[in-house]
Amino acid sequence: MWKNYLKIAWRNITRSKGYTFINIGGLGIGMAASILILIWVQFELSVDNFYQNSDRIYAVMRNDNNQGEIFTWDYTPAPYAPAMKEQFPEVAATSRLTEWDPMLISVGATSMYQKTTFVDPDFFEIFSFKVLQGDISDAMFDPNAIILTETLAKNLFNDEEAIGKTVTLEKQLDLEVKAIIQDLPQNTDFDYTAFLPFQKLEQLGWVDENWNNNSYLTFAMLNEGTDLDFFNEKFKGFTSENSGSERISDFLFPMRDRHLRSKFENGVSVGGRIDLIKMFGIVAIIVLLIACINFVNLSTAQSERRAKEVGVRKISGAGRGMLIRQFLVESIMIAFFAFILATLIVSLSFPWFQELIGKELESPFTQTFFWLTSGIYVVITGVLAGSYPAFLLSSFRPAIVLKSKLQSRHYWVNPREVLVVFQFAIVGILISSAWIIRDQMVYVQNRDLGLNKENLLFHPLTESIRKNKVAFKNELLQMNEVESVSYTFSPLTEIYSDTDAMEWQGKPEEFRPNISRMGSDANLVKTAGMELIAGRDIDVYSYPSDSLAAVINETAAKTMGFEDPIGQVIKDDSYEFTVVGVVKDFIMESPFDQVKPIVIMGPKRNLNFIHVRLKDNLEYAGAMNNLQALFSKFNPGSPFEYQFVDEAHERKFVSQQRTAKLTGVFTGLAIIISCMGLFGLATFMAEQRSKEISVRKVLGASVAGIVRLISSEFTKLVLIAVVIGIPVTWYFMDTWLESFAYRISIDWKVFLWTTLAALIIAFLTVSSQAIKAALINPAKTLKSE
Repeated sequence: MWKNYLKIAWRNITRSKGYTFINIGGLGIGMAASILILIWVQFELSVDNFYQNSDRIYAVMRNDNNQGEIFTWDYTPAPYAPAMKEQFPEVAATSRLTEWDPMLISVGATSMYQKTTFVDPDFFEIFSFKVLQGDISDAMFDPNAIILTETLAKNLFNDEEAIGKTVTLEKQLDLEVKAIIQDLPQNTDFDYTAFLPFQKLEQLGWVDENWNNNSYLTFAMLNEGTDLDFFNEKFKGFTSENSGSERISDFLFPMRDRHLRSKFENGVSVGGRIDLIKMFGIVAIIVLLIACINFVNLSTAQSERRAKEVGVRKISGAGRGMLIRQFLVESIMIAFFAFILATLIVSLSFPWFQELIGKELESPFTQTFFWLTSGIYVVITGVLAGSYPAFLLSSFRPAIVLKSKLQSRHYWVNPREVLVVFQFAIVGILISSAWIIRDQMVYVQNRDLGLNKENLLFHPLTESIRKNKVAFKNELLQMNEVESVSYTFSPLTEIYSDTDAMEWQGKPEEFRPNISRMGSDANLVKTAGMELIAGRDIDVYSYPSDSLAAVINETAAKTMGFEDPIGQVIKDDSYEFTVVGVVKDFIMESPFDQVKPIVIMGPKRNLNFIHVRLKDNLEYAGAMNNLQALFSKFNPGSPFEYQFVDEAHERKFVSQQRTAKLTGVFTGLAIIISCMGLFGLATFMAEQRSKEISVRKVLGASVAGIVRLISSEFTKLVLIAVVIGIPVTWYFMDTWLESFAYRISIDWKVFLWTTLAALIIAFLTVSSQAIKAALINPAKTLKSE
């Protein structure tokens, strides 16, 4: 019987090649889009969720109740992890982890900056990264050891044995390679290539016991069977019991949720990246659903052609169940051919898709799970697309369909029109959403940063440069290409430190705003292109006392309540800084957020970077060669690894740009699929109404009038669809925009342009078939009448 079903299905598929092509093409594109999204979703859900004990691994999080507002962060003081393990028997292991700038690693003449971290011995017990060579336990208890990833070991030692060899860190510390681990996988948020024992930091005296110095991430693994809620109830007072700070409460957050649900409001996780994953998961379903709607519309549109087939088969003894199975087999066969097309599209577009999302994904075709689920996927898609046509066609009564032409059923609402409206409502939503996302991106990218990011580069300081800072700076300023130079605590694109413990005259005791720290030696205002609105810049070379001077931004002046900031004293830890200048607000971190209060301090704070402003209209290749030569003179044997501020700033838009690109791509696919369905329906309508069109032409109707007649039916549906989609788009996009402190207001013109775009798309799709029908000679159509 099933063999018979397949034969009949094949005949019906090959009989209507045009409609079959549209069905397979639409379903194939829809399947390919959904497969690509699902591959990405699978990857995102696997991030830091693949460890041997993933269900027992947690990140330490802390809530700070500051004046009724709860701020959540994940940095802890140095004594935190050891005390936690000692005081709670439920804790099996803990590890601290540093997040520092890339550090210079050298072997002979080979030097490179690498992402390096210091961790406790329990780190590799908690996180089960694969050890390729050496003894990881021995390495973790040796303060003079280092652990390298496989690729870094090859880059440093080529094909030589690395175990037992020596590498030099920052040209100061000689360390022995005691273990090599496999490169960290793509699906982890850790991106380190070298690991050192935390004992080394303690040996160097870089670790203090201050419970207010929050400088390390802490991770913990609980014993099997430990209830998280019960543990967190015991754990919440950990900081207050050890430091006396009653404002802070502690909790463990599942490691698998750290990547997905890291957005906190009022001390509670309210989402994060999972929201983006859900959104594109819905998009994947919608794109596939639009393709299925094409199948439904074209199948039901051809119901009159299949009616007599149904009638004859019912008279021959076929029951309704048999007919339903026949039509479902047909739709599943089409879904199978569409899946073959989809795999071809996925294989061709996979490299481009990886580049778009910025990750190296495992090919789905090498995964057994993909092929095991493909059959289920094809069947579900086939049943989803074919169920309504199967039940509709199998319901025809033989006495009616064999006596005369099948009369259209009279519905209050035509189901086919409803599906077209649904399709184009989704298209309208996607078009307007992509438009709003693009407008938000443009709006933020054009935001005044309060500094001039053009022709400005920064470079990390090494010990060689630190020893000759003044000489190096003087020689830089003598170069024709250089306009200004400044040493800083952090790059102008990031804030490395903040505190709520600063004090100043007149500050209420309970008022504890979070204030960001920056540092400079001299000429930062000129080098960064800031706007000085009061006082002067820090300059330790002209004013030696400026090592304890400060420049603040406008927001800091307002936060501190300074009417006349110049001369005010700000106390930070054991230092007292005198305000010598005020600059216009400038943005160092996310351009999507509000401006933060920032205090730029003199060089009593460490200076870790040098910023160099180049003159305008330079020949960059020659300028960079000259700069590299000077850096090599003062920093021999180290790579010249500079970054331009504008490029570093642009990277802050990567996530939103990818969202915009993905939205644009899938909007385009939805438009293509919808247009294919509309084209098929227009073709069928033109065939069905050929005699009517010929009669109208005989009676004097013009080609333009006939085109308007056929096109108007579809453009009316598209107009209704867009009107329905407007409030939906407004709601979801307004909710999305609320996640940004600096945002646009939705412009009603977006919906006007969306409506025009949808109408033009629909008209161009339908008009070709309408014109074709209008140009047919009426004599050919009416000669048999």
